[in-house]
Amino acid sequence: MPFGRIMEGAREVLREREPTGPLTRALRRAGLDTLTRPGRLAGLARLADLARRLGLMWLAAKVPGRIGWLAALAPRMEGAPFRLVDRPGPDATVLAGCVMRAAFGETDRATVRLLEREGCAVSMPIEQTCCGALHAHAGEGERARELARLNIDAFAGSDATIVVNAAGCGAHMKAYGELLADDEAWAERARAAAARVRDLSEVVKPRPLDASRPMRVAYQDACHLAHGQRIRTQPRALLQAVQGLTLVDIADPERCCGSAGIYNLTHPDISAQLQRDKVAAILAARPDVVVSANPGCVLQIAAGLRAAGAAIPIVHIARFLDDPDTASRP
Repeated sequence: MPFGRIMEGAREVLREREPTGPLTRALRRAGLDTLTRPGRLAGLARLADLARRLGLMWLAAKVPGRIGWLAALAPRMEGAPFRLVDRPGPDATVLAGCVMRAAFGETDRATVRLLEREGCAVSMPIEQTCCGALHAHAGEGERARELARLNIDAFAGSDATIVVNAAGCGAHMKAYGELLADDEAWAERARAAAARVRDLSEVVKPRPLDASRPMRVAYQDACHLAHGQRIRTQPRALLQAVQGLTLVDIADPERCCGSAGIYNLTHPDISAQLQRDKVAAILAARPDVVVSANPGCVLQIAAGLRAAGAAIPIVHIARFLDDPDTASRP
């Protein structure tokens, strides 16, 4: 049963019936529209990063309620934003993502390097946009379908595999065929595009890597990867190929960390409890570093580890595989 599609359809109906005022609707739409504007999103990421360096985010995180919660979740920029480069005749095309492109630039660059080590000619279509997953989660179904059409067009320049390094984006793009099933003009194109989508861990092969020191690594199963895409063994196989690495299990590994798309924004209290439970399980496993395949999980767990006073780094699997030593530094 496609529970995710059913749930998102229900969210769309509930959103239409929701008795919200025009200001609330405008603010929600402005927030979601920011995801489709790389320049605006990069600017906000820079401002948040500057505020963090000045200690303002630390102060804001101490404020009770939603403001403090949002400040604690704010991403730390990984270097400069990622720049798209469209190349002819690719073997692999990459969805750079919206938040990923703005705040996780090093993860996107690591993704390209990993694919190039596989011998792939890599292209990042410049017309690509937000995948639409968060719009679908928010009940903005028509906007999600519009973004799906834009991405189908953007990646139509070749038949190359579409590689995605964010679990939530990948799960959503693999469901483009279902999302546009009732659109006669786009249904077939949507199914064809969805069939080309692969998570990064499905494309990169395990390769022997050497870490400069022994380390214990906990792998965090992102819900959209484990449940949405049924990908569990591939990321672990990639990690186990690293020499000197001990992969440690965490209790109830597939339990949600509380991020879940925009769930941590719409249900902060429940999200915070899930976050605490996940962090407790991680601390019990005593890892040197935590690895995940979804930016939402990285932000959620990083905030939880900071709140617990733990100096354990959490990084995206692409960055870890690209350079285990640098990525694992606190």
